[in-house]
Amino acid sequence: MSYRILIADDSNDSRQALAALLGAAGFVVEQAKDGSDALKRLMEMRYDLSLLDMHMPSLTGIEVITQIRNCGRHIPSILMTGHPSRAIEAAALEAGALALLRKPIPAEILRITVQRIVCDTKN
Repeated sequence: MSYRILIADDSNDSRQALAALLGAAGFVVEQAKDGSDALKRLMEMRYDLSLLDMHMPSLTGIEVITQIRNCGRHIPSILMTGHPSRAIEAAALEAGALALLRKPIPAEILRITVQRIVCDTKN
């Protein structure tokens, strides 16, 4: 079974790099260019996981997770940030993110984290 992942990041280079890494690991990957695009896609399609940048135009990753949950949907999510702090980590976990990854994300850490979360949420 192929797991379907949405990557949302306002950096095209970051999206492309993440998509290439996860695609090579066997995941089906789609991309969103910002928080609003991510929210729209997450509301319209079924994804096994969303990988959201913390700081995006229109909506942050935390705002996307919060709005999805407020609509009664649960999509496992990982937040990414280049500027981690205890406050951001606490806010991410409180919103419902299952992990917070620091950018740049090492390929093996990304693959292991994504695999663990999609497998845990499917069992």
